[in-house]
Amino acid sequence: MTISSIEISKNRYAPAGLDSVNLYACGTATDMTLVQLIQAVCLRSAAICEAQSVMKMNMMTSGSQVLDDASRWLVQIADGSAVWSEAKKFLMEKMGIPEDSLPSDIDSYTTRMEAAKALQDKMNLLAQSQQEDMIDLQTLVNRRDVAYSTSSGVVRAVSQSQNQDAANFVF
Repeated sequence: MTISSIEISKNRYAPAGLDSVNLYACGTATDMTLVQLIQAVCLRSAAICEAQSVMKMNMMTSGSQVLDDASRWLVQIADGSAVWSEAKKFLMEKMGIPEDSLPSDIDSYTTRMEAAKALQDKMNLLAQSQQEDMIDLQTLVNRRDVAYSTSSGVVRAVSQSQNQDAANFVF
């Protein structure tokens, strides 16, 4: 793949500065200076990280809702107030617990605790997954910040270099 064949994604975020890239105006890499190309790559990387962060946050939000629902069902199963057919449906559909690992009813203390343990085990796995997702989210945010910092640093370095060249020319 050559540079001229790389389509630059349009992104509204660009650092302010002397050589700041306007990705709406540039269609391909051949229309850009080296500084603009570096900025475009950094900004594209930041945009990808941002999109992945949003998806991760949405996934975590739905996971938190499932954990909240599971907590309510856990209490109802443990105290015997749950309608077992509804609880069983939740456990199978939302928590992914196979039907054969659930008791046929929760009439006794033993069967209620068996169902509660199955739910608690799944909740623990989901909570662990949520923690891993939080670490992934923080990594994505850090990568995005690094990309923006790199882009801004390129603009700042070029601007300082041009200012210094102008000062040397005048004096």
